[in-house]
Amino acid sequence: MAQISMYPHEVGRDLIPELATHVYGSQLDSFREAVSNAFDECSKQVALAITKDRIVIEDWGSGIKDYDKFRKFGQASKKSRKGEIIGEKGLGKLSLLNLGSTVCFETNNGSIGMKFYMTLAGFSKPEYNKASSFVSHKGTRITITKLANAVDTREVTSHLRKVFSLRLVRGASISINGEPVKPRFTFDPKEMVLFRLSRHNVDVTGNVRFSEDGKGAVDVYIDHVFVTSLEVDTRRKFEGWVNCNGLTPETSRNNIIQNEVYKEFSTRLRHYASKFPLREIAIEEQNLILSRELNTLLKNYLKDMKVNVKSGFNIKLSSRSAELKKSRTVTEAFNQARRPLEKTSSKRLDNTINVRWEYADLGNEKEPIYFVPPNIIYCNTSSDLYRFAVGRNRYYGPIWIRILPYLSRIAVTMSKGSSKLRPEDTEKRFMYICHGKGDPLDPGKPTPKIADSIM
Repeated sequence: MAQISMYPHEVGRDLIPELATHVYGSQLDSFREAVSNAFDECSKQVALAITKDRIVIEDWGSGIKDYDKFRKFGQASKKSRKGEIIGEKGLGKLSLLNLGSTVCFETNNGSIGMKFYMTLAGFSKPEYNKASSFVSHKGTRITITKLANAVDTREVTSHLRKVFSLRLVRGASISINGEPVKPRFTFDPKEMVLFRLSRHNVDVTGNVRFSEDGKGAVDVYIDHVFVTSLEVDTRRKFEGWVNCNGLTPETSRNNIIQNEVYKEFSTRLRHYASKFPLREIAIEEQNLILSRELNTLLKNYLKDMKVNVKSGFNIKLSSRSAELKKSRTVTEAFNQARRPLEKTSSKRLDNTINVRWEYADLGNEKEPIYFVPPNIIYCNTSSDLYRFAVGRNRYYGPIWIRILPYLSRIAVTMSKGSSKLRPEDTEKRFMYICHGKGDPLDPGKPTPKIADSIM
């Protein structure tokens, strides 16, 4: 093929407002980005002053060294530095425009002082002076005016406490209007190596421990900054946190990109969690029947994708249901339900992928039914819709009517237009073990690719 001349991408100014206002979901993300940038500039201290008409964010870091480099976006220059760097492409400063329409930067980099402004239209020409002209100490002060909305300092405090707890425990300092932000830990912040991602040469550290009230979920940190919570195995009694610097956060830093590192991470994390004891889940007879009906619904929906839904959870019948075990239908459901998950692991059998069915208890923040990678479907029994559908209350009416809104919600979740349970997500995001890449827990064992017909 003859060599073709290539021209670099050119970005129009209309893209900047899009990045500033839509990449980051809330104003809380803007505060997180400002503090992250301060930590990336080696500041151990960040002070925020919030009033009704302005926001001031001040750090004691290395200051802005190069104006021309600072005002460029999309260049992954930070990752070339040593140590744990939170930001990567320089987009975080754009999020400050979510807080107010005018952002003033004043900096002292130890050699010179600079002052300039940022708006949606661009950057002003910098004003230069001696180092201490604008900021008396080495570091940067950001002043945001013409605020978009009133700021709730309690929400900001709670959010920064959650995101930067590990940094605060390690000696970093954040204050808001003179009041220190304290770590939120309700568990041990002691850190240890949990396991290693052998394929990617990355250690996963943290502190995951047994807890009688544990929900089987952990907080996930990257560069010791909170990104998201992950339901690992809600059948088991544990809680805690993990840190993996090999993971890649989405630009908004509210989720993790599900690349190959994440695939091995999630599989090994679930394997690590298997050492914790299982909880017993008491399911009454009508709930067993409901789970069978839901399994049937899923099987019919996923048939074209050749995905085989398996149930698997620890279960004991309630006293009212025990006497019904003699019923052949209930007995079959009971025997299928109590089959250990480990015996129904993900396999390729006649072009099918086994998706395991489990019960979870995670409230209305989660859908009544949803996927958790790599191959689990959770039925959320603490969803109000689920409780209404199966509740014993004569004022609610018959179950066959009450279950209709629950099934309707599931149908919406499973529809092609939904982002919760899309067929392409089933294959591309969650069924990675069948991508021909092999099993991360058994790298030497090859796994054939899924047929193109189900993509």
